[in-house]
Amino acid sequence: MIYKCAVIFTCALLLLVTAETNGEKRCNARGALYPREIWNFWTGYLCYDYTNTYRLNFKYEFIPINLNNFTIPGSEINETTYFVYDYLDEHSLPFIRRSFKTQHFFEMWRDCAQEAVDCCDDVMNDENIYNTTEYPCPTIWDGWSCFSGAKAGTIQELPCSKQAYSTESDVCLLMSEKECFSNGTWNQKTNYDVCAIAPVLRNRHNFNVIVLATTTVISFPSVVIFFTFRKFRQNLRLIFHRNLVLVIIIRNLLTIMTKEIIILDALKSTGSNNVMDNNGIACRVLAFFENAAKNGMYACMLADGFYLHKMIVRAFANEPNLLYVYAAVFVLTFLPSLIWATARATAGGANCWMVDDSQDQWIPDGFRIAILAINFIFLIDIIRVMALKLKRGKTSQQTRATLKATLFLMPLFGVQIVIITNRNIVTSKDCQAEDIYYYVSYLVEGLQGVMVAILFCYINQEIRKELKNAYRKFLLEVQVRFGINLNTNQDNRRRTTAATSVDPY
Repeated sequence: MIYKCAVIFTCALLLLVTAETNGEKRCNARGALYPREIWNFWTGYLCYDYTNTYRLNFKYEFIPINLNNFTIPGSEINETTYFVYDYLDEHSLPFIRRSFKTQHFFEMWRDCAQEAVDCCDDVMNDENIYNTTEYPCPTIWDGWSCFSGAKAGTIQELPCSKQAYSTESDVCLLMSEKECFSNGTWNQKTNYDVCAIAPVLRNRHNFNVIVLATTTVISFPSVVIFFTFRKFRQNLRLIFHRNLVLVIIIRNLLTIMTKEIIILDALKSTGSNNVMDNNGIACRVLAFFENAAKNGMYACMLADGFYLHKMIVRAFANEPNLLYVYAAVFVLTFLPSLIWATARATAGGANCWMVDDSQDQWIPDGFRIAILAINFIFLIDIIRVMALKLKRGKTSQQTRATLKATLFLMPLFGVQIVIITNRNIVTSKDCQAEDIYYYVSYLVEGLQGVMVAILFCYINQEIRKELKNAYRKFLLEVQVRFGINLNTNQDNRRRTTAATSVDPY
């Protein structure tokens, strides 16, 4: 390593002297001036040398090569074969490609080398590559980015280079920083630590987990209430509401497991030894059931919407057969997920099916949008019929309440799926703008179960009345069995009655 650094330093000094005595165009890479003739070789090597090791199968060793009285970087395959790091050299490219894990990572290296050439040809000139009184820190290529001249004691910012990320997917916009010291010299090391996208993604997914866990805790008592009372277990309307809340809770739990076991594990990992990279069968099975649970939620929404439509529009029609309804929900839950899983497996199915690199996610998303479209038709028909009933003055209080709940829930579900499936609603690549989008969508997604539980259980007059009766029976049972009177309100009423019945005269 010491020999390698010494060779590079010596070569840089030779190139600097050569460049000063030659009238051809020169460009500045990390403080050394290189003739344009060999700029491709050196910047291609710098892009390779500073490549994230996560992208490489192995790394070639540096060797100096003489070319037309210039020293350029290269690497040796054997005693008779060597190559250089010019991204335009067709002889060298197959050897360089061999060291990268994927074609995408290799193309990122080529992009880096191309950007270095653009920096030299389009940004640098014979004036700005030298320090001046106003800009003591000259225009420079740091190995990844092209920084223009800067004043002393300032910090230059540029959008983070793609080379700073280990992920293959696009990321939101973060800014790298390069400091020009007060003495008028560049900090040799550019600050790319601020380009770490993992903390941003971890915060988003942790927020999602917290929201889902909180809403699950809030929603769960409603399921217990629905199952506890026989009257509610026999009420078809409440059965549909109960099933919707139950499936939402199951979806929440599976999503929390997916986030914690697969996604957050990958974001916390510093290497490739994590669940997502290992891509085991268990994590793909978990991804399948989490996907199916989301479908099940929308299938239950359809069943609930269908029954609400029947109650208001076709009030005297026969009650639907629950067996048929459950069969339809089962098919709508698992069929889209089976098609999606087959497509993912056929396409290779890496990353525990968590990364949608082949647009297969539109299979279940298309199904969910279709569910919303059908429910929207139900809603329009309900509004039409209710408008007629209200006009004739023939609507009951219960129907009014049902309409109010329907009108409130349907937009909620619709907004949620539109936001999640249409991420392009955020046109800015700024990370803060994307944070707002994700936090709002996660919050709306998590609130679904809570809103159903509140509207159809916690503030439902029928259920509240039944709970009060059960509570009074419980107090009476305790008093009869143990002689303990827990009903303090009853004692207070008795004392008040006794006091008002006494004649002071």
